[in-house]
Amino acid sequence: MTNNKLKTKDLISIGIYTALYFICVGIGTLLANILIPVFSSILIPGIVGLISAPIYLLVCSKIPRFGAITIMGLIMGLFFLISGHFALSFIPYVICGIIADCIQNFTGNRQKNATKIISYIIFTFGCTGPLLPLWFMKQAYIDSLVSRGKDTAYINDVFQSITPATFWICIIATIVLSLIGASIGIKIINKHFIRRPIEL
Repeated sequence: MTNNKLKTKDLISIGIYTALYFICVGIGTLLANILIPVFSSILIPGIVGLISAPIYLLVCSKIPRFGAITIMGLIMGLFFLISGHFALSFIPYVICGIIADCIQNFTGNRQKNATKIISYIIFTFGCTGPLLPLWFMKQAYIDSLVSRGKDTAYINDVFQSITPATFWICIIATIVLSLIGASIGIKIINKHFIRRPIEL
């Protein structure tokens, strides 16, 4: 049981990996804004999923205990909460972090590719936190923007690409790009960071 508990060194490692993951989120956001400005918001989770997998997989490999992924999700959710996003934007990262942690650690297949990939895709959906209210809580989101002094032009720009079709584009892009990112990430981790390759 002791081996299943997070230790101080694990918490330090989680902090480092979360900081690296946060940097990947920032890079993904920047790339989306530069490459696809009109649809950047709906594709940010997918791009983050494409580039962040090595960090997540290192957490799975180096800290194989329940709680590591959950803590990452909590920290990312707190970042959304305190950085000016819509008030409920932190919830998906918290929920997705817990679910991904359970999949990774309680399915009995911790070293399997499929387990790591599925848990990573679930975790990446936490990045949709700032986006989901645009579709499902539109008026509340608008009210929050108005309360922060945003004008009509800014609000219209925010909702420019928000349609039922783009919701599904966001979901599919997140799954597909996270799947690709995880597949590439597994190869990188197996080659450069761990002695025993992740099993098929």
